[in-house]
Amino acid sequence: MTKSLALLPLLVLPAAGITVQEARADLDGDGLPDLLGQTVTIVAVAVCEPTLFSTGSGASFYVQDATAGINVYSYKLPGFSVGPGDTLQVTGEIKQYNGLAEISPADQSDYVFVGAGAPPEPFPLVRHQGVGESVEGLLIRAGDPGRTEWVTVANDPVQSGGGWNFNVWNGDTPIAVRVSGSTGISVSGIRAGARLFVTGVGGQYDSEPPYDSGYQLLPRYQSDLQAYSPSIPLTFHLDVMGTPFAPSRGEALRLEYGGPDDLRFTIKVFDRSGREVARLVESRVGGDVMEWKGTDDRNEALPMGPYIIQLEGTGPAGERMVTTETVVVAAGLE
Repeated sequence: MTKSLALLPLLVLPAAGITVQEARADLDGDGLPDLLGQTVTIVAVAVCEPTLFSTGSGASFYVQDATAGINVYSYKLPGFSVGPGDTLQVTGEIKQYNGLAEISPADQSDYVFVGAGAPPEPFPLVRHQGVGESVEGLLIRAGDPGRTEWVTVANDPVQSGGGWNFNVWNGDTPIAVRVSGSTGISVSGIRAGARLFVTGVGGQYDSEPPYDSGYQLLPRYQSDLQAYSPSIPLTFHLDVMGTPFAPSRGEALRLEYGGPDDLRFTIKVFDRSGREVARLVESRVGGDVMEWKGTDDRNEALPMGPYIIQLEGTGPAGERMVTTETVVVAAGLE
């Protein structure tokens, strides 16, 4: 992992303890934990309740330390209440289920309460980053409210195996989202094209070696699926952010446009000769925030150079308001 997680304060591990990263390490690259079948002790913080992802009477939840995260799976629940932010010492056998690394306590005594604290902050996926082995078991977030970088729902949720599946686009990278029925999360408001900020645990479900696919983002609570609904000023405006931009590197131009409620908006893109090369919005009611990836109406990449983006607002009596911005499609650096 290229970024320090810094999720827990320094903890004094017991003599037999190891880090979560050491517990789940796969140094030989065969897709299986090197310590498979061995009993180890870790100290880590819970990111959800022990029964949240369980379909029976046992425990299935996730814990993490400053190095990595892992699933805790056991037929035995802790003998005490556990919630997000609680630090536990967990002893158990290292296992794997469909690619997912697990630590499996055998008895209630294998759980020791260490202390309560704040839940860890989600590890932010950067733009175009997917869910993979490096974030499996960790609490992660796709989309960044602080930077107004959302993910876009690719398809309507499909019911499957006691839960729901749908995909989101993080930039140009797809992420599979699995909503477990045991969480009680409703997907009634999730539709293709919706924009979200999604928090959840990095999971995996891959039944065949080398167990390098099937990664999923697993929301825990309804609040982990946060709709992005921009607040747009009612003054007539076109704001562009991120120019120049290099579509070849996955960069996109962000546009915000808006105006009075009675206007219909059209956005056109013109090249330096004045030829219209793309129409991004056609007679739409209401302002919005959107992205343009430097493509024409056939979804083909446009050449490098300057372009004019024109916002036109048409009122109920045919009156027009027009404004433009110049943007630059640039080459990506090698």
